[in-house]
Amino acid sequence: MKQFKIILLLVTAVLFASCESNDDTIISQNPVFNIPQQIEPQDNSILSTLTPFMDWTDVQNAISYRVQIARDEGFAQLVEDTSGINVSQYNVPAGQMSDSNSYYWRVRAVTTSDSSLWSSAFSFSTLLESINPTNKVLIELFTNTSCVPCVDPNRYLDQVNLNQGITNNDNSVIILRVHTTMFAGDPFYLYNTPDNDARMAVYPGTNVSNPRGYLLGTFMSTYASTSWTNRINEQLAGTRPFAIKLVNTYDSVSRNGSVSVRIKQASGSSYSDLVYHCALAESEIAYNAPNGETVFENTMRDLITPSTGQAFSITTGQTNSYSQNYNVASIINQNHADLIVFVQRTSTKEVLAVERIKVK
Repeated sequence: MKQFKIILLLVTAVLFASCESNDDTIISQNPVFNIPQQIEPQDNSILSTLTPFMDWTDVQNAISYRVQIARDEGFAQLVEDTSGINVSQYNVPAGQMSDSNSYYWRVRAVTTSDSSLWSSAFSFSTLLESINPTNKVLIELFTNTSCVPCVDPNRYLDQVNLNQGITNNDNSVIILRVHTTMFAGDPFYLYNTPDNDARMAVYPGTNVSNPRGYLLGTFMSTYASTSWTNRINEQLAGTRPFAIKLVNTYDSVSRNGSVSVRIKQASGSSYSDLVYHCALAESEIAYNAPNGETVFENTMRDLITPSTGQAFSITTGQTNSYSQNYNVASIINQNHADLIVFVQRTSTKEVLAVERIKVK
């Protein structure tokens, strides 16, 4: 009689497993105790990150695991489906999840000949620290060390950079100077020709006409301190439609770093042509230039993101998180280096937000 009951239980287990609805070709026949049990995040959790750490119990004889994350409990709207995980842990990569949304996750174990049933569907939601738009503006100045007319606008921006009260809020003016091909031999252009060329390509004419200043992606007209100040003050009076928050981790010995970039769209329409740039800029560079300048500030040294920008998509009210790894070359003074991150439209060149953080 006992033997009959055991056979009956086995047959029932096989029939139950064969009725499971999923997209696997492997049919699970493993008992319940071989199903991974979720540890973290717990069911009904609220997470303050978009790259959560996931953990579950080990399954004996498992050679890998598969994790699914979905917007619905039936796992029809998958945002993550990763197999071949060889440990019972997983970090969700950046760009998969968004702020203020609900998700479900489950995991299963895979052995050499079979796979377990899916674990229970645990739910969690994301709620990040609120970030708000600022009135910060970006000025990109295209200049050259042999360009004599570039001296005055450079000195003007140096005063803004030193918070000398030139504008209504100098501290909200972020400056990035790109060196060009207008005259041969500029060492700051020659240091990184691909990235300097990429920024010149965004604004036609900057390779043959310097100085050229762009405020939030718009040409500022021929340099005159009064008109430039008025233009800057007009933009400082408002706030940007996007917000950026930066968190930087940097090792001064290896000179390697990683910057976490959170971007929020606070207002405006949906755009299909968004990119964000992350530039490494160096200040207080001593150089006796042909045009008489001796110290160079806010000089673009490297684009950490691709030279044409990192494409992304977002909707109003949404916050997305990204990360960028970088290295600071030995020629650059890491004590005088900044990371400048800005969101730009590729069609109109409009800069929708900008933020800056020190490397060290």
